[in-house]
Amino acid sequence: MKFRGPLDEPPVSEADIQAYSDGTLAGSRAAHVRRYLAGKPGEWRRILFYRRLNAQIRDAYPAQAAPPRATATRGRRVWRYAIALAAVVVLVAAALAWIAVTEPSQQALNNAAVMALMEAENAQPESLEAGPARAPFDFGAAGLRFLGGGEVRVGPFASAQRYVYENSQGERVVLLASRAWLAGASPQWSAHRAGPLRLLMWRERGTRWVLAGNAQTHGLMRAADLATLAAPPKSEGEGS
Repeated sequence: MKFRGPLDEPPVSEADIQAYSDGTLAGSRAAHVRRYLAGKPGEWRRILFYRRLNAQIRDAYPAQAAPPRATATRGRRVWRYAIALAAVVVLVAAALAWIAVTEPSQQALNNAAVMALMEAENAQPESLEAGPARAPFDFGAAGLRFLGGGEVRVGPFASAQRYVYENSQGERVVLLASRAWLAGASPQWSAHRAGPLRLLMWRERGTRWVLAGNAQTHGLMRAADLATLAAPPKSEGEGS
C-alpha cells in the first residue's frame, strides 16, 4: 500500500507507517510522515492502535520487544566483555607458565645445594665475603657465622640465592632460597640424606629453603630449628 503526499516528496509506505509507530523512524523521513499524517486523522487512529499493541507486546515479552538498535548495542557490549575476559585468561595463563619455568623444583634445588656446598667447602673466605648478600637468618646460637653469598643458576630460567655459614671448626653449610609461589607452605623442616650429606628443607612465605651440610657438621640441625621456629628472615636491606 502506498500513501502519496505532495508531488515533491516521496510517497509514504506502509513500512514507514510501521516504523513511525515503533519509534524507529527518525530524521527527515519521520518529519515527512508527520506531515502526511497531519491530513489523515484516520491514519492517526491506526498509529495509536499500533503503539498500544507494541506497548502490550513489550510488557509481555520485554527481551523480544527490544529495539534492533538496543539489541545490537547489547551484543557489541557482550562481545567486548568476552574479548576482555579472553585477554585476562591469556595473561593469567602466561603468568602461570612463566612462574612454572622460573620456579625450580625441590629436586633441582636439592641438586644445586649439593653443588653449592662442594664449591663452598673449597672456596677461600675472601671470595665469599664479597657481594651484596646479607644473612637471612642469624645462626649464631647454632655456632654458625655468616661468610657471604650470591646468586646461583638452578635451571635455564631459574635461579636461587646462596648463603654460606661456617662453624668454629671451619665446617661450612650452605643455605639456598628460591621462589615457591605455586607451592604450599611447609614451615616444619624435613631431612633428606644424600650420601654423607644432609639436606634440610622447608617452605614458607613463598620461598623454598634448603640447608645443606655434612651430616656430622656441628650446628646444622640447630640452624634449621632457628630458621623455622624463630622470627621471619631479614630483608636484603638489613644488616647481618
